[in-house]
Amino acid sequence: MKRILIVSTEQHAGKSLLSLALGKSLQEKGLRTAYMKPISFEVSYDTGEPVDRDADAIRSLLSLNDSLRDIAPVPLEGTFLRETIESGDRGFRKRILESFARLAQQRDVVLVEGRSYLGLGTSAGLSDPDLAELLDTDVLLITHYDGEEAIDRIMCALKMFDGPNIMGVILKDVPMDRSFNMLSEVLVSFLASRGAEVLGIIPYDHQLQTVNSEEIVKRLGGRLLTNPSIAHEVRHFVISAMGPEESMRLFRRTPDLCVITGGDRTEIQYAAFDVPSLRCLIVTGIHRPTREIIDLANERGVPIILAGQNTMVTATLCEEMLHRSWIRPGPTLDYAMDYVRYNIDIDRIMEKARDR
Repeated sequence: MKRILIVSTEQHAGKSLLSLALGKSLQEKGLRTAYMKPISFEVSYDTGEPVDRDADAIRSLLSLNDSLRDIAPVPLEGTFLRETIESGDRGFRKRILESFARLAQQRDVVLVEGRSYLGLGTSAGLSDPDLAELLDTDVLLITHYDGEEAIDRIMCALKMFDGPNIMGVILKDVPMDRSFNMLSEVLVSFLASRGAEVLGIIPYDHQLQTVNSEEIVKRLGGRLLTNPSIAHEVRHFVISAMGPEESMRLFRRTPDLCVITGGDRTEIQYAAFDVPSLRCLIVTGIHRPTREIIDLANERGVPIILAGQNTMVTATLCEEMLHRSWIRPGPTLDYAMDYVRYNIDIDRIMEKARDR
């Protein structure tokens, strides 16, 4: 059986999407594949219990019959982390090992998704290197490519693992310009000589930079003021603090946009609804939009979200959402999975993974 731990050097590098894409490909090859996310950081309490929504979505998309309690056994949040540091393990390692043993029964491959970023959990003894040692896994590293900084992060990551087999690295969001030639002609061989064989180069694709308006509501802790059935994909966020005419010129140049403006800026809100590419409207501040604006939004099929933060904080949170890979069934996820699968060397990954 092969055991592969997928880790990243920074947050939101695409571990969940890579796990899903790799899992789908292995299943198509006839391999009995399991998925595990030992430690969840972001959980939902919609059912009254902590649930890792991404892990649950991957479980469904891979048609796995395993219990979600085994797939995501430890919902480790701030309170749990503090208690772990103060009182010790609290049985987390034992729980992870027992869940892993159940998942691994009669499987050819177990894919394990690591922590949010490399190094997280070191103080509690629950970092990615700790998990690699605990579960005796090989390690597949994914990192966002931003030039020399990415190479330095990879080299630092190699120094953190002592013992587990480093299979190689996947570089994500690589720009298709001169830096791509530099990467393929010089840096690939350099990394290979240092023990980090490049097993995939995923070019930057603006179509993958998208977030659903339903997710925006949840991440902002906001309130949806329009029909709950209305949902759209957003690719750009625009803050509007200018006049209606200046705002309109900006809106018309921006596809699939979400406008962020104050709840009292009625003239900006009306201007936004004159743009066919408007996908969502976020209002900030203490004022709600007028009844006329809400009725217009329902008529046009555009969700309005009342944010719980000021304009600048809201804009920052929204921009961060565009750099994440959202595990939500639909055409966008299907495209993202195919894109990842096409740009990674799955056969080489499996060749390098050791059999236990």
